[in-house]
Amino acid sequence: MNEMMRAAVLEQFGQPLHVKKVPRPEPGPGEALVKICASGLCMTDVHIAEGMIASVKLPYIPGHEMAGIVERLGDGTEGPAVGTHVICGIDIVCGHCRLCYGGRENLCRERVRIGFERNGSHAEYAVVPVRNLFPIAEKVPMEQACVIPDAVACMLHAITDIGQTVPGENALIYGVGGLGFQGIQILRHIGTSIYAASRTEAKLEEARKLGADATINTRQQDLVSEIRRLTNNEMMDVIFDLVGNQESTELLLNCLRPGGRIVAVAYAVPQFSGNYQELVIKEKQVLGIRGSTRQNMLDSIRMVEDGIIVPTITGSFSLEEINDALKILKENRGMGRNVIVL
Repeated sequence: MNEMMRAAVLEQFGQPLHVKKVPRPEPGPGEALVKICASGLCMTDVHIAEGMIASVKLPYIPGHEMAGIVERLGDGTEGPAVGTHVICGIDIVCGHCRLCYGGRENLCRERVRIGFERNGSHAEYAVVPVRNLFPIAEKVPMEQACVIPDAVACMLHAITDIGQTVPGENALIYGVGGLGFQGIQILRHIGTSIYAASRTEAKLEEARKLGADATINTRQQDLVSEIRRLTNNEMMDVIFDLVGNQESTELLLNCLRPGGRIVAVAYAVPQFSGNYQELVIKEKQVLGIRGSTRQNMLDSIRMVEDGIIVPTITGSFSLEEINDALKILKENRGMGRNVIVL
């Protein structure tokens, strides 16, 4: 009989998670058992709990940002040695389709995601493929390490691969928080002019500490007018939309220079609207971003280990407090990333 472990289980959409004892999973060939030390909380966890992601089947254990220690490898499996500190890539991919071969494995049509279609990390242990494990230096705190696969690697993918951001450009982070704070640090490293917008003054203060050149409180100021003033009517070269509501795309199109681009990083609703003339006549672009690539993960780990990025963690919770932590996230009462510490 399997040993038992504590886990937060989603048993019904729209209802709180249940923290309970469940059988501890056993690693098979090509897999590793990881002792979870920290598990990040993401707005996607809220979307999943609300039933917005159709591929999630209940009951299951959510959590897609994990950091831990390799406990055991499956029979005949080669991988990181027992005791190695690791983080885990979210996507389990086929490795042989055109997208995978082309370095765009984040778009693999056969992908299965840890914490989505497969049990995740809001538990004491998780079983994952060894190919998804990335060793990380022990000097990096687990609370910071766990958010790298999403909050750091996804922003790196958005900024460098999709946004094609280069030094000297005007870049706006629209919606500062768990993703945006990491984005500011990446943009600072690249060498752009950094603008940050939020409705919360405390978040804007943190944005300035991290390197934002100018901030806009959208509760008190008109975004388009302020950007026009701050840039002497040059407007933005690239905007990262971390709000993703019905109106944000149309609003942000008005903040772009001709030929500028919006990278849609987050979504709060399934549809958006926009002005076709503003898009077409001025050759503006709206670009989607999904997850990150293996190279993004490797680059993100190096940047954290080198101190270029220090993941912004503003709340640590026990597993038993997970529903309280998710409520804070849903109500936008947190500053940066919250994590579950086990």
